[in-house]
Amino acid sequence: MSLISEELVIGNRRLKNRFIMAPVKTGYGTKTGEVTDRHLQFYRRRNKYLGAITPEPFYLHPTLRELPVQIGIHNDNMITGLRKLADVIHENGSLAIAHLNHPGRMANPNIPGNQYLSSSDQVCATGGKQPIAMDNETIADAQALFQNAAVRAQEAGYDFIELQFGHGYLIAQFLSENVNNRADRYGGSWENRLRFGLEVLERIKETISIPVMVRLSADEIFPKGLKLDDMIRLSVALEQKGADAIHVSSGSVCETPPWYFQHMSIPKGKTWEFAAKIKNEVAIPVIAVGQINEKHDPEKILKDGLADAVAIGRPLIADPDFVGKVLGNIPSPIRPCACCLEGCIGGIRSGKGLMCVVNPEVGKEERGHKVTLFEKKNLGGLFNLAYRAPRKTNLEKFKKYFVDEVTEKIDVIFEEAHPDELIAHYHTVILATGSLPKIPNIPGLKEWHWAEILEPDKTPKNKRGVIVGGGFIGAEIAEVLEKNGNDVTIIKRSQEIAPRMEVMSRNFLLKSLKELKVKIVTGADVVRKKGGTLYLSIDGKEGRIENVDFVVYTKGMVPENSMENRLKEKTEVFLIGDCKEVGRAMDAIHSAYECALSV
Repeated sequence: MSLISEELVIGNRRLKNRFIMAPVKTGYGTKTGEVTDRHLQFYRRRNKYLGAITPEPFYLHPTLRELPVQIGIHNDNMITGLRKLADVIHENGSLAIAHLNHPGRMANPNIPGNQYLSSSDQVCATGGKQPIAMDNETIADAQALFQNAAVRAQEAGYDFIELQFGHGYLIAQFLSENVNNRADRYGGSWENRLRFGLEVLERIKETISIPVMVRLSADEIFPKGLKLDDMIRLSVALEQKGADAIHVSSGSVCETPPWYFQHMSIPKGKTWEFAAKIKNEVAIPVIAVGQINEKHDPEKILKDGLADAVAIGRPLIADPDFVGKVLGNIPSPIRPCACCLEGCIGGIRSGKGLMCVVNPEVGKEERGHKVTLFEKKNLGGLFNLAYRAPRKTNLEKFKKYFVDEVTEKIDVIFEEAHPDELIAHYHTVILATGSLPKIPNIPGLKEWHWAEILEPDKTPKNKRGVIVGGGFIGAEIAEVLEKNGNDVTIIKRSQEIAPRMEVMSRNFLLKSLKELKVKIVTGADVVRKKGGTLYLSIDGKEGRIENVDFVVYTKGMVPENSMENRLKEKTEVFLIGDCKEVGRAMDAIHSAYECALSV
């Protein structure tokens, strides 16, 4: 029997196995905090195999929200909806965890009426509104909000409370010497900075009978942030005050959000090591989290003694059956989470709610159709190039998953499809022929490259190159080429580099370009090329770049759907992905999913 499938006792509750779903914000709620059918459907899809499920963080008061549409636990009217959610979680034997969080200064500044409270009036380094330093009255009020919310959670049928002590939220703002500059009993010494959080825990333990977990950031990963030694001391104190388990994460939503969200650029396994250090110092169960996205990860963490249980969030968005597949109940490969944040964070920021680049089921053949796929080159399309960009190696796992699924379940013919053959032999044709780079209209420019320059056998070394276009494709190509010893200049008409890129990925990219000293010329366009000289127009003035060995042109794509008119005269035709409209990976995958459901 595997360790991960064993039962686990936390306080006075017993989990059927050691898998816990971590809290993931969904954006599926209402402006008044109710549980919706969308929530119920989302968690019902994931409730079969997990030992416990933590729904999204519950807000303690309408003026303390992170999202405009988030689940509330601020008054007794919410209990009925919260109970419905707990009942859904319980349907297959999973236990329900209520995650309670006061954001403090990290309350959403775009929500009218939100309060911004903290241990001091220090503004988050990456932006936000200036908070009000809490006095004794507002401290007591905040502690009462936690206590009352815990009572409601117990009444609604939840099996555990989880308190957010980490990630730069309010309790962490009291713990942090970087934020807390108070001179009273809640500031100064470590014992004083610890007081607010411990009092919250004590008040809750005095009031309810269900176990209380604490989630913390073992290291905030910035110079003045909370460190592992601090969090070991905190964990020992929490155990002494009656905490029943410690959930070990890392990072801060203010200073180091990539660590908080476990972006693909973060080294895998580092947070597990933090959990192991804390586990060595406490007797209560310790839960590890962070990029636990491959089949062998959960068992390895337990076998190596790093933790007593694992928490997974985004892998369950990418593949709701992740746990069933790890346990061997579902004999199918895991659809890997790319840790890209493109859909799960991007969807929430756009107001659409939680989404996922890889989530839509693409197994059209499972609906009873006989499917044949024509591919004249390699399966995977632009993903064959995308994963070659720095910090995107996870995309290779995602590409491999889809290629393996396709080649196992449907017929693949590796040759170019011809309209007459398609009309003669198939009832329906779905064109997924992608897009082609726009052809540059630049006098003298006879030879140019596009993203194919990322292929290992085509990547130049120690040459001088110019990238025309500063979107995320052009910028990532520039980064790769510069790392291969090339002297690269980006020519960009507008002022921003990669403006449409997911914000955390973009920040890493811009930092890398700066460190590599990639030259960027904005307000510029290419006028002509003569010999090895590229002539530019820079804000209306002439400029030039001498001794240019190669040019990469990345100023957009155009759909390649040249077969459509010929086909639609004789058969049913659908267009998906870039051949319909040039977009992002999520656009292509979701359009394919919707098309498959409509046939």
